[in-house]
Amino acid sequence: MRKPNFTGNLRSLIINFRSLILLICIQLLWCSAGAQSPAIIYAHQVIDILTSKELHGRGYVDSGDYKAARFIRTQMMEAGLQSFQEDYFQPFTLNTTIFPGAIHLTLNRKELMPGKDFLVAASSNSCKGKFECIALRKNILDTTIYAVHELLTKLSIKRPSEKMVMISKDEFTKDQYVVLKKAISETSAFGARGIIEFSENKLTWNASEDQVPFCYLYVKGAFPDKKKTTVKINIESRLNLNYKTHNVVGYVRGKEAPDSFIVFTAHYDHLGEMGDGVYFPGANDNASGISMVLNLARYFSNHPLRYSVVFICFSGEELGLLGSQHYVSNPLFPLEAIKFLINLDIVGTGDEGIKVVNATEFPNEFEAIVKLNDQEQLMKQVSPRGKAANSDHYPFYLKQVPCFFIYTLGGISAYHDIYDRAETLPLTDYDDLLELLIRFTNNF
Repeated sequence: MRKPNFTGNLRSLIINFRSLILLICIQLLWCSAGAQSPAIIYAHQVIDILTSKELHGRGYVDSGDYKAARFIRTQMMEAGLQSFQEDYFQPFTLNTTIFPGAIHLTLNRKELMPGKDFLVAASSNSCKGKFECIALRKNILDTTIYAVHELLTKLSIKRPSEKMVMISKDEFTKDQYVVLKKAISETSAFGARGIIEFSENKLTWNASEDQVPFCYLYVKGAFPDKKKTTVKINIESRLNLNYKTHNVVGYVRGKEAPDSFIVFTAHYDHLGEMGDGVYFPGANDNASGISMVLNLARYFSNHPLRYSVVFICFSGEELGLLGSQHYVSNPLFPLEAIKFLINLDIVGTGDEGIKVVNATEFPNEFEAIVKLNDQEQLMKQVSPRGKAANSDHYPFYLKQVPCFFIYTLGGISAYHDIYDRAETLPLTDYDDLLELLIRFTNNF
């Protein structure tokens, strides 16, 4: 029998103890350094991909929407979600104006940067050439706003169709601006080639199903003070009719009542590209919401409820809630079987808590989520808001589906611009919102 090696065993114990201490120290350093949770890490991965240049702003140029939909489908499959249809897709068609080619604007020989210095209106027509500009100041428009069909003739403007009209948005009140825009639309830009609208305020883009017969540009900056202003324009615009896009749908089957449903929704589309060099990443709007839906899908796939949990990612939201409108007209299961629906749109901050749209319509559910938040000390506040037709919950609400639309408050100001990027999205209270949603859902 060999003599026990107490010295060796002691040395081994000391080494193991030191290793344990080192591991604890590393973990403490990891925590003190603000280490990210698995949910945050996954959210960053999802948002990074959805906002990448390769997905073209998740719009309808270069199949940006389809690439995003395929990525989301892959994530649903990897999370173990089932599909109501064979491929997780629900196709539908839409119309949209796109800008697939050149976008250039020179103002008095100064080249302006698209996205930063100017935007092309989402419904603008194509335009190419060099144009003199007509300045229509507020004092002129005040006296002629109701006779705008003859405005340029009264001003003795020769060949107006070969000129651009300049206006300053900042000169008008909100109500006056509404009247002015209506006049521009009804008169096809007063008969001019197009409109250049100046403003010192932030540039904000959108999407359009339509295309107007004239060019329309938004320029950030003061109204030109020169007597003569010329512009050189090169814009390619195309109305894309009957474009095929997809909602993406997956679900976790319920353990006890699989024919009743809790539903989480978010839109994955964004504004796409404006020309061949500018795209709108849409990190907060709404890659953040998609990441939250996918995080919830991963959680409930491993922790199924008594009810089935459905996850729907919509296209066409930026064009007017088109994906959700299509879905409620063509549901994959009875809408009356939905116990509750939560729509997530712009959830990448949270410094000031969350806003709950439809809180006044469903006070019992709102009281429940407020109580949960107070008990667990999660979000800074859970603030109520009434009904609003401002995201994909609304078509469901019109069909009498009980629902909330939740968005986060505070943080970054980037919205519908080139600055809504993944690297500046803080995800300030992301984990707390995820936990609140899980706890709220578990109560059904």
